[in-house]
Amino acid sequence: MNLRLLCPILLALGLALILVTSASAEISQAAAATYVQHWATLVAQGQADELGKLLHESYQHIHGTGLLESKTAFLEALRNGNRKYEPIQLENLKFRSFQNAAILTAQFNLKATARGKKIEGVYLASFILIQTPQGLSIVSFQATPLKPATP
Repeated sequence: MNLRLLCPILLALGLALILVTSASAEISQAAAATYVQHWATLVAQGQADELGKLLHESYQHIHGTGLLESKTAFLEALRNGNRKYEPIQLENLKFRSFQNAAILTAQFNLKATARGKKIEGVYLASFILIQTPQGLSIVSFQATPLKPATP
């Protein structure tokens, strides 16, 4: 085989290997925790445009009421003021990583207003994050209401 043909092929294969390796890097617990804490801050501040940068285009938001919203619908409710959140403090974070995906759960006290109606309670937040060539991205969020422990 001609060496002139082999060099560009090897160069392309090396570049492809670098791109695949960097895109499939495992998500660290610290990076995921920081990312979802930033999500919580932006949600409470109603910063829909900045929040949109953290969310994958296929993002789905599942409320504790069972309402399922797309990225567009969730962000629009923040923009138009139909939904407002008080500061969200994520606690008891638990993390599991699966190469270029991670699941992070946390408890939080929800205090929000949706279309003028107050919503309050203790919830379990479940986040699914993926590592893309552009960086971390949240694919899904689900809030599940937690019942108080019975004695």
